[in-house]
Amino acid sequence: MSSNVNTAGENATIDLAAKIFIELICRNVVVTDNAATIKSNPESLAKISLKLAEVFQRVTGEVRKSSAPKNQAFEVQSTDLADWGTPKT
Repeated sequence: MSSNVNTAGENATIDLAAKIFIELICRNVVVTDNAATIKSNPESLAKISLKLAEVFQRVTGEVRKSSAPKNQAFEVQSTDLADWGTPKT
């Protein structure tokens, strides 16, 4: 099962890298009347895209972990809810 999780994670990274690559290529193409020229090396753009996607996936996972509930052992008792609205004297 862990290999399926790795494959899914790799696929998500590759999909994100492809989107980044397309965006970088679009921003580096110069189109004239009868030609199109890429200002940057496409191989370098592909490498940058993969690195950016990997970092983005890693940081996203870290942020999700840090924002996860911290008090998972907390249990709400029915008595807690019953006394909630009554004023303390």
